[in-house]
Amino acid sequence: MLRFGFNQFGGPEVFTTIEAPIPQPHDGQVQIRVLGFGVNPYDAALRSGAAAKDRPLDFPIVPGVDVAGIITAIGPGVTDLTVGDQVLNYRPLGGYSEYVRASVNKVARIPDGIPVVQAAGLPQSTVVAHTILRELLQIQPGNTIAVIGAAGSVGSIVLQLAHYLGLRTIAIAHSHHHETLTRFNPDEIGHYDLEDVGARFTNQADYVVNASAGGNDHGVGVRMLKRKGQYVSVAFSTVDKTVKPSATYLQVGVGPRPDVPAAFALLQAASASGEGIRLPIATKLPMTLAGVIAAHELILTRHGAGKIVCVAPELEETD
Repeated sequence: MLRFGFNQFGGPEVFTTIEAPIPQPHDGQVQIRVLGFGVNPYDAALRSGAAAKDRPLDFPIVPGVDVAGIITAIGPGVTDLTVGDQVLNYRPLGGYSEYVRASVNKVARIPDGIPVVQAAGLPQSTVVAHTILRELLQIQPGNTIAVIGAAGSVGSIVLQLAHYLGLRTIAIAHSHHHETLTRFNPDEIGHYDLEDVGARFTNQADYVVNASAGGNDHGVGVRMLKRKGQYVSVAFSTVDKTVKPSATYLQVGVGPRPDVPAAFALLQAASASGEGIRLPIATKLPMTLAGVIAAHELILTRHGAGKIVCVAPELEETD
């Protein structure tokens, strides 16, 4: 089988094709033929070497935390999944591959109604959204949550799961993404390029989730936050806490490991509720070396709303 990784740090051009045997599942594992994988900013940090100090790895490095595919073999002790199941998989590394093996606690069936192309980009976004809504924030149904970057891969899932959990939702994004936002049925929409959203929604949000690209919300989130509200940053960023000193400020990635089975269970429940879950796809590229290089050329640009995914040939013409 083929994998896509690199033997040195650098730009997108360092990616190469790596031949490897198809991995066989061990106890409690399944083998998955990969139909698509998501491409994340963290993958680019691995490739450039920016993450090397915090996470030293041996070469070759094959990135990839987001996978969707079909189970092709099961290991001993696996009872809840079968060959032929279409699944999503959240993993520490190695998703840029034609086949992966994965522990069953990091695998779940793709919920009905979610296309495989979208599922390819869902695992990381779902896990982060669950961490925010179930582990970091002390949410109460009926309270208000404002999501900055609500048209992006993480922000859109936070917004939709928050709505499912009974929160009033405010979606903040560029006006170019208005149509995308309307599909998520937020209670209110604000466009930072057309209005002062900080002034419009001043002191209205019990919770603010800053899922903006790069983490700089230009102070808008704190202005929207109630005096004793809770503010969560997805990307590591500096927030002026003196504006609302009584608020609670939280950071994704600091604390215990995420509860992946619980995250996938929340996705399943929300999907089964009748409202559906939609992940915007910014760009769909082939699951080839050229496709991976193109994805990494795009990932740190101001690309379209949502996730960049690389897909197998049978999905190239699907939504």
